[in-house]
Amino acid sequence: MLVIKIILSSILFISSCHLSAQIIDNDQASSSIKWRQIQLEKFTLLYPQTFENTAQKLASQLPLLQVKSSRDLSVIPHRTTLVLQGNHLSQNGYVQLAPRKSELFPIPSSTADNQEWLPNLALHELRHIAQFDKLTGKLRGPFFEQLGLALYALNLPAWYFEGDAVQIETIHSAGGRGRLPSWDMPVRANMLSGKHYGFNKYVLGSFKDNVPSYYTIGFLMNTYMTNHFGLDSHEKIMNGMRGKLLRPFNFQKAVRHVSGMKPAWIFRETLSELHEKWNSEIDTNSIHQEIKTPESRYPSDYLLPQQLSDQRIVALKTSPRTVNEIVVIDTSGNESSVVKTGLQITPYFHHRDQYITWDEYRKDARFGKQTYNVINVYNMETGKLKTLTKKSRYYSPVFHPTHDQIAVVEVNEAGESRIAFINAENGKLMDSVAAPQHIHLQQPKFNDAGDKIVAIAVGPEGTCLIELHLRDRKYVFLTPWDSQQLERPFYNGNSVIFKAHYDGIDNIYQRDEHGRLFKLTNVAFGAFNPSRTADHQLLFNDYHYNGYKLARQPLAHLQDTIAHARPLYILPTLTAADNQHTAHEPQYIPSAPAAYRPTANMINFHSLSISSTNFESFDNYVPGIFWLSNDVLNTTEIKVGYEFDPDISKSTYSAGISYKRYLPVFTVRYANRGLVGNAIGGGDGRQVVMFDYRDHLTTIDVSLPFSIYRQNYVYSYGLNFGTSYTKRYDVSIPLKNFNESIAFPLNYQIYLNRNSMRGKMDIAPKWGQNISVTYRHLPFEKQLSGQILSLRTNFYIPGLLLNHSLQLRFAVQKGTGRYDGVYDIPMVSGWGHFISPIVTNTALASYRLPLFYPDWSIGSLAYIKRFQGLLFSDFQNLHQAIAPKSFGIGISADFNVFRYVLPDINVATKLTYVNDMSAPRTIVPSFSLSYSY
Repeated sequence: MLVIKIILSSILFISSCHLSAQIIDNDQASSSIKWRQIQLEKFTLLYPQTFENTAQKLASQLPLLQVKSSRDLSVIPHRTTLVLQGNHLSQNGYVQLAPRKSELFPIPSSTADNQEWLPNLALHELRHIAQFDKLTGKLRGPFFEQLGLALYALNLPAWYFEGDAVQIETIHSAGGRGRLPSWDMPVRANMLSGKHYGFNKYVLGSFKDNVPSYYTIGFLMNTYMTNHFGLDSHEKIMNGMRGKLLRPFNFQKAVRHVSGMKPAWIFRETLSELHEKWNSEIDTNSIHQEIKTPESRYPSDYLLPQQLSDQRIVALKTSPRTVNEIVVIDTSGNESSVVKTGLQITPYFHHRDQYITWDEYRKDARFGKQTYNVINVYNMETGKLKTLTKKSRYYSPVFHPTHDQIAVVEVNEAGESRIAFINAENGKLMDSVAAPQHIHLQQPKFNDAGDKIVAIAVGPEGTCLIELHLRDRKYVFLTPWDSQQLERPFYNGNSVIFKAHYDGIDNIYQRDEHGRLFKLTNVAFGAFNPSRTADHQLLFNDYHYNGYKLARQPLAHLQDTIAHARPLYILPTLTAADNQHTAHEPQYIPSAPAAYRPTANMINFHSLSISSTNFESFDNYVPGIFWLSNDVLNTTEIKVGYEFDPDISKSTYSAGISYKRYLPVFTVRYANRGLVGNAIGGGDGRQVVMFDYRDHLTTIDVSLPFSIYRQNYVYSYGLNFGTSYTKRYDVSIPLKNFNESIAFPLNYQIYLNRNSMRGKMDIAPKWGQNISVTYRHLPFEKQLSGQILSLRTNFYIPGLLLNHSLQLRFAVQKGTGRYDGVYDIPMVSGWGHFISPIVTNTALASYRLPLFYPDWSIGSLAYIKRFQGLLFSDFQNLHQAIAPKSFGIGISADFNVFRYVLPDINVATKLTYVNDMSAPRTIVPSFSLSYSY
């Protein structure tokens, strides 16, 4: 995944090119990690000490992977730091500039693939490095990395650069997502089901319909271009853009010069070709029957169907309207909720009798890149949920057929996997059997006797089925190595049933005891997650345009022959690539592994920026120039800068450092500021006089931020402490009682938040409790005194209908001395439009609801996904009056502009009725714009 931040102003006004790009995942790895490094000609490879063997293997592969990823662009990439986050279990990766680096999350999981994980991930991310350097490679550190990434993001659409990277991983490996029928299955199902969606919808997504990510449509469109215009079309497009990065519609013009077509035309031609291809391949010879489930206007999935002893079916339901939950479907198609699950790397559960087990993704409270996978067990009769393990790295738990034992796959800190057996009551490790060398195991299942386990093996040669004989602790390979995406094997007597795609469509197959393969299903789009019922029926998921549905058919139905695989859409490109000169492995010997000291590498200046907040917000924006430094492990941020405020014609010089390597986060900032103040003087003591002055301000902040996941809830909590020292000087007029210094005022905050995870369509958490207490005072000042204590609370309650939300907020404060009239609590809507007394408490009741999901395209200018409605009522000083001080209505729209995937923009308007006699006007309109990444 390539992470990009695209600032709205740069999209609307190319002449004022205000782009920013930085890592969105700004978490740190655990401070306990001992980092190592290997130096190569074009890379510095950083990794935890426990990951030594895997890192050395990757180091030997990197030179050739780099050649494969960049050769067709005729570019030799600049030196890059690659960080292997071996303690982070989420399978992902990204490349960024500002600072220049790539982070790879190298631990393989239970997610099915058709090849080894890490080399393919590296190939994909190295392609992004080649794209960077081909397009904006001359804009480099220590000043211009942010500008380089900004221009890259402005010029190259996400669907193109991600689709290109997926194409490269497919061309230069035996696997790759472009070879998987599950990759383009959502597009195929939409098209052949009569759901013809536009370019914007496929690129920017939808709340209400099933469309894959822009990676998929980007890969298909890139494939159309290389199929028709040659492998060198990528280089021609990039060459046509270089040196013209401020040219309006630069990408569109370069594409049209190479292909004679606009991107929107390429989209239409791609889908036209695919429709003709897929329509000719339809095979409707299937005997399966659909199992009734509740109807829904929106897509929903009922994954991993398994039959209970009373004939009901238990499944994992996913829907954009709710969080994931395990449900039971009765014989009439009625649904009842069993238990909500938390975050999972791969959707999964297994049941035996009244028990259900699943794995769940967790994180360290402080260090977001120290993550775990724990095992849960739920008793459907008692409703009791038990988390068996803590800080474990276990995947795909499966019950033993008769013993109180659960088998899991464990991947240790060296990246090595094994089958582990834990106690089903307390999670204690009972035994384990290591996998064969260089092989990762996935998705184990016991046979009926409990003396064998079948699993998926993934290694350098591809994938295959493997069997563990528990009595002699030996592994036996059941199928040859191949590039199949194998999933969910289980025993049917002495045979094994599993999902594969031998004929080019995902279907269910059976391998008998003699090694012969038989095809069991023949669905239109894809069959997944097979299981067996007591009456010898095959349960599985049958994919439709609106989700994974439930289906069954007799197990006895076998198709003796397996048809030849349907030709891949990318086949002409693959053929052309095979006919080109094969890359030879460069002769470069990596350096010997050595220790890496984060502290010695904490200073890394990379970019000039014009925003002190890095464009997190445009509120109170003051122009300036800042020199930024970030180390590659996200532990140290340094910022040196200058700002000029045109409203008061004053300048500010500043320098700051934030250090996040250890448990507390330390931030120290110095600023020399020009300011304007008011004083009351004159003979009558009523004249207001303006004056200028400057000050030295030094601030110190220490925070302890924590957050954890527990089932379907997120908890965040922490402590903040801050102080400062202010020294004022160069006052423009003589003043009495003017404090030249303010020494070390102290402020403290403690907060605790508990919010339910949100479904895709949720506007706010279904349930939420948020409490924050702040205290500020001046213990070291002799001339100043005062203190302020504030309490802020915010609660979320389900609305009348699904995805509606009721918010209740209450805040109270008490301030004295210097803090009298200072507000640490939110004020009511319309505040400032009436004469207000001193406020000690405020309250808010607001109701938010989705109005409709239009998926409207305004050409390429904007794409509107959702309209939201708002009703609200504000109160202040409730101890004096209960009547609302203001109330009103609002409407907002969620949309994207110019087919940019990011940012997601919300524009809102609100009409506030001010219920106060002093208000010069009672109805106050307001507008707001916000964006997120």
